[in-house]
Amino acid sequence: MSRLTLGQKAARVTAFLVGVRKRRVAAALARCGFGREDLIEGWGRLTSLTDGRLDVVYGDGDPKLVDALDAWENEWFPVANASLRARFPAAHKFLFNNLTQTEGLEVITSVGTFVARLGKLSLPESEGGLGREGAAARKLLSKRGMTEAVVNEARDVLTQLGQLESADEPAELDEQEDAAREQALWDWYLEWSEIARTKIKDRRLLRSLGFLKPDGSPVDDEIEDDVVTPVVTPVVKPVPPVEGGGPTPIA
Repeated sequence: MSRLTLGQKAARVTAFLVGVRKRRVAAALARCGFGREDLIEGWGRLTSLTDGRLDVVYGDGDPKLVDALDAWENEWFPVANASLRARFPAAHKFLFNNLTQTEGLEVITSVGTFVARLGKLSLPESEGGLGREGAAARKLLSKRGMTEAVVNEARDVLTQLGQLESADEPAELDEQEDAAREQALWDWYLEWSEIARTKIKDRRLLRSLGFLKPDGSPVDDEIEDDVVTPVVTPVVKPVPPVEGGGPTPIA
């Protein structure tokens, strides 16, 4: 099984953090010691991970708003991708670096990051933008239909979801620190998600925590992506031959 991407991990953690606010979930986990400090720790690790990697911090995952954001992404990501890929490759990389079309809670990250980057695209290079090329790319996107009014539609939904843009430029992180933050977040999630799966049997609650898809089928087991399950070889007892040299019977 392939490893989860950063966006997928962040979405899994977000679904869990939103789900644990439900009273029955909180009560079940409280019996295992989960409390306000643990919730704050989870949000803190998620926020720490997004610093320097993503331009957004997650908010509430209202399903209708997430669906609206998903529809916006499905319409405008392909337009921006096709328009910039050959004409303005630097602008294309600026907008789509580590970013792809997603679904579910991941659209909060993908669209939020895209919109935040789009706002910086035409700024001077000294201010984190691409200067003239960025301005030309933005003008082309507007011509293709991605006007400021259209972008504001996504911004409005993100605001309702409680999404917050970073006020300052994200700090540069070295690869080792970046990996450590991601691992710290994932360790926290694996611990509490496994406990939650063990203690909670109500499928509606499991779905609210992100463990089940809308159709009720389980999501791919996140733990298998990071923890290698040992393969147990069954012990097969030999079947003694039948007297007289005949064929060995099938058990």
